[in-house]
Amino acid sequence: MNHVRSWSVALIAAFAVIVVCAPAVYAQSDNSTISGFVKDQTGAVVANAKVTIRNEDTGFERQLATNESGFYTAPNLAPGYYTVTVELAGFKTAQKTRNKLEAGIPLAVNMELAVGQVAESVTVEASVAQLNTESATVGKTVEQMQIQAATLNGRNPLFLALLKPGVRGPALSGFSFGLTSGGFSINGGRSQDSLITFDGAVGIRTRANGTSIGTADLDTVQEVQILTANYQAEYGRSAAGQIRMVTRSGSRDFHGSAYEYFRNSALDANSWSRNKVAATNFPAPFRYNQFGYNVSGPVMIPKVFNTSREKLFFLWSQEWVRYRREDISFQRVPTALMRQGDFSELLGPNIFYSTPRQITDPQTGQPFAGNIIPQNRLSANGIAFLRTYPAPIGSFQGNTNWFKVRPNWQNQRKDTVAIDFNPTATQVFKFRHSNYNWTALDAFRSGFDYAITDWSRPNKTGSLGHVWTLSPTSINEALVTASVDRVYIGVDRTGERYLRSRSGINYRYLFPERKEIFDKVPTIEIPNAGTIDGGPYPASSTGPIYQLSNNFTKIRGNHTFKVGALFERSGQNDFDQINVAGVPGGTNNQNGRFVFTDVRPGGAAGTGTGLANAAVGLFSTYAEIGPRSF
Repeated sequence: MNHVRSWSVALIAAFAVIVVCAPAVYAQSDNSTISGFVKDQTGAVVANAKVTIRNEDTGFERQLATNESGFYTAPNLAPGYYTVTVELAGFKTAQKTRNKLEAGIPLAVNMELAVGQVAESVTVEASVAQLNTESATVGKTVEQMQIQAATLNGRNPLFLALLKPGVRGPALSGFSFGLTSGGFSINGGRSQDSLITFDGAVGIRTRANGTSIGTADLDTVQEVQILTANYQAEYGRSAAGQIRMVTRSGSRDFHGSAYEYFRNSALDANSWSRNKVAATNFPAPFRYNQFGYNVSGPVMIPKVFNTSREKLFFLWSQEWVRYRREDISFQRVPTALMRQGDFSELLGPNIFYSTPRQITDPQTGQPFAGNIIPQNRLSANGIAFLRTYPAPIGSFQGNTNWFKVRPNWQNQRKDTVAIDFNPTATQVFKFRHSNYNWTALDAFRSGFDYAITDWSRPNKTGSLGHVWTLSPTSINEALVTASVDRVYIGVDRTGERYLRSRSGINYRYLFPERKEIFDKVPTIEIPNAGTIDGGPYPASSTGPIYQLSNNFTKIRGNHTFKVGALFERSGQNDFDQINVAGVPGGTNNQNGRFVFTDVRPGGAAGTGTGLANAAVGLFSTYAEIGPRSF
């Protein structure tokens, strides 16, 4: 006990320094307040009545007394259901159960005492829907029963925000199980101006690009709160709305469950594009398995520790996703003859141009005999570019002569832990931690399987809160949170398909130093053929967000004063490129980007077709990125 008290004193002292030094912003908290008036049956206020507020799940109690105005207030309470009990000699004990306290939204519970003995009691159950008369906050809370009953395609509770008027976004029935910020517009605000929190920890990347830091496990969410306007000063950091996820705690009883949700292509019809190809005249393989388990309850040692099951509680949950599907790509690639400098196929009907094309000698302006380029006029690297394309395998839909089917898979894992500890009647510790990992492998890049992207995103969020009732009128709440966003984007090296040397490409770089993969294919763009895209990767981006905050509440008569401060340190360490898409005349590839056109810029001499220009090495533009900065 002394150790806990000493630690708490030190913590309060540390936060006192932060209150003085930190900027004028409030600490964001999911806790809230229950307050009200106690009167007798004539409407007269009742002073000095004993008020007990008890959490119905954990048994934690806070006791206080009404003041001379018959008013009581209990701030810094965790969300949940509470029983309010009022006792005073000469009156029957009054009790109101199932008072739903939502995160950040104060609750008024007024009580009426009837004359009688204290041993007698009057118990009333609170109304399911209660009007918020304590704040101007415009918001909605989706509670646990609604969460469990809702049908969510992918089981991502974030999309329950769409149930609140003023929130616009994708269809609630949309399929989403992974990292996303939802793309919501809340009361007209931009999507990137909204905030997501997981038990107070920031859930939006510092480098906001439409993805979140982790994803909540649906079965562990106690409530989803959507704040759209007029929320309290302590809920800052965003210019639009807020979506706050609150993880439930364990209770006095043990609970557990296991589940699996699945979808399977055996139940699907085939697409028309796959039906046109004999090799794929069956539904694309598709497997979606989402499964997990959760357990919760008290932490106890019979006859030794927590025998009343009111001090220490836990919740542990794990969930996995295994998503397996196949993508198909149809492309147009140079023919076998073209890879040797023979473009005679262009003189007749062909899949590349709607009319026959005669190629000309860029040195003389005269046609090449038979549309065949002499061997001594071919560019070694140009022919290597044409050979980088996969070999044609037939005639398919439209004017395509190549197709491939590749797997596109994703794996996801969530670990969630919640610990609630009530060491004394005046102190509450709350710990929440979420460990999230998502890995995936793309099927294609620009339609081909060269330098395809290999993803890994291990994210974490955590929070530790401490509420200390220093006296019936003085309460302190400390909160420490951390969010860690990590994005590692690699290149799949299976089969060495990413190597430029595999087809004989060996041109010299403009910036040969510090290539992330020296021997990676460049980007090659040729009219009427597919694009070989080496892409901007490998790359990485990591960023921590740390918050240290404190709220102090003082009750004086009928007035409640609250002061708080928040210190945040956030950043992003990027080993990446601002431009990952490529722009005209530029590139997103450290290994270069060649653009071949039928008509070369500025009236420069050429063969008249991009394919033949590639064979003789006459590109229109070239761009290359030098060493990447950290």
